[in-house]
This record gives sequence, C-alpha cells and structure tokens, in this order.
Amino acid sequence: MRSLLTTSLLLALVHASFGQDQWLVTTKLDTIYGKIYMDTGDPLRPDAARLTNENGKNVYKSYNLFAVHLGSHKDYKTLKIDGRYQFAKVDLVGEYLSRYLYKDPELVGTANFSLPILVNWKGEQYKIGRMTSRKKFAEYLKDCPSLKDQILNKDIKKSKDMEVVILRYNMCIDEARNQPPEDTRMQKLSPQEKFQLFVTDLKSKNLYEGQLVPMLNDIEQKIEAEEFIPKYLQQVVLSELGENEELKAQFLKIIED
Repeated sequence: MRSLLTTSLLLALVHASFGQDQWLVTTKLDTIYGKIYMDTGDPLRPDAARLTNENGKNVYKSYNLFAVHLGSHKDYKTLKIDGRYQFAKVDLVGEYLSRYLYKDPELVGTANFSLPILVNWKGEQYKIGRMTSRKKFAEYLKDCPSLKDQILNKDIKKSKDMEVVILRYNMCIDEARNQPPEDTRMQKLSPQEKFQLFVTDLKSKNLYEGQLVPMLNDIEQKIEAEEFIPKYLQQVVLSELGENEELKAQFLKIIED
C-alpha cells in the first residue's frame, strides 16, 4: 500500500509541472486537482478539504483522504489522533519513522500545525513535547537499541537532533529488516568463524576464563585441522558452561558441524 501511495504522489508531482499546484489523494488512490481549502480545528468533526475545479465543488472528509498538497512544503497527511481524523503537516519523512505537525482543537491559542507527533512504520504514534522525558523518548525508539542508548547517554537530544534521530532510526530498521534470518547467516559461516563467534559470546558473559581457556584453544586447533574432538573434552566444556543452555546448544551445534 505504501508503494501505491508513493506512486500516486509521484504522478501528482508530474502533473504539477504542467500548472496544477494543488491536489489531494483519496483512500481509493485517486488523485484530484483543483483549488483546495482545508477545514480544520473543529473538535466535534473530522477535518475536511473543500476542492473546486472544472467539475464543480466537492467536500472530502479527512478519513477518505491519504494526503493533501497545497504547495511547496505544504503537504498534509490524514492521521487519527485521539480518536479524531485530522490533517497533519508533513515535516520530517522516513520510511519507518516520520514526524508530523498537528494542531489540537482543544488547546486555545495553539499555532496551526505546531505540535510534533512521531509515527512509526507500525502505525504507532508518539506525541513529543518539551516536557517529554529523555527516558520516555528513548523508549519510543526501543526498536533501535543503539539509538535508544545514544539518547539515554545524551549523545543525541530530541529537540536539537530530531533530523538525526529520524535518519538513524530509519537506517537502523531498514538494516534489521533486510538482514537474512539468523539461521541463514550462521549457515554461511565456516566452522572456525562459528567457533570465534562462540568465544566472543563467552567473553561478553565473562565466561572466557580459568581452565576453560586452554581447552577452547585446543578445540579451536582441532577444528582448524578438521580433527575429531574427544568426548571427554566436550563434556568438560559443557560442564564449565553450567546452566547456560543457550551457550551449550551453540557449542554442540559447532561440534556437530
């Protein structure tokens, strides 16, 4: 659906070069051109777009629209915020996370389309304000652990570095979604590489120590020489791993291969 909408918007841009500077895209993916005025801010009704063209005048409710284009840097998308369909101005765009600006009809004196809201690729919405804590903001971005840590460590600030946040989050999710499954990646590794990965995991859990080290060095040499690993050596390593069933399974998988 995202690709269809993108295609419709690109076609609209092509038409714009021939003199059409305002249009809207319906939920049926129809692109309609004309002079547009948006009705916004009524807390009891959804936003709407009034369009006038050679076919007359028509009113389109926001829940029947994907997007509205009023000119350069004046693009709007329909969002359902607090149970109400309304237009939100497109601000920072990404495939997996975007920032929009909306207005709350319940807040008197709020400037038009000045309140920021993040929307991720799952459709989840996060309102971001001055009072949003760093911890809560970082939790919004938990799908990208490295970015979450950068925010908690104050390496990135939500107010000054939002463009960086959007960029890094989108890169992070894109990389994660386009990685092959773990099993597929492991299949591509040589026995030596799998063993090195196992040792790295041991070190990360502070288990690469004591009598386990010389035994693992012996096993590594046997793997490189494609020699049989004695059962007693296997059993000693498994014993040293204690109750860590995940590491035991990882070690046995290496031995079996």
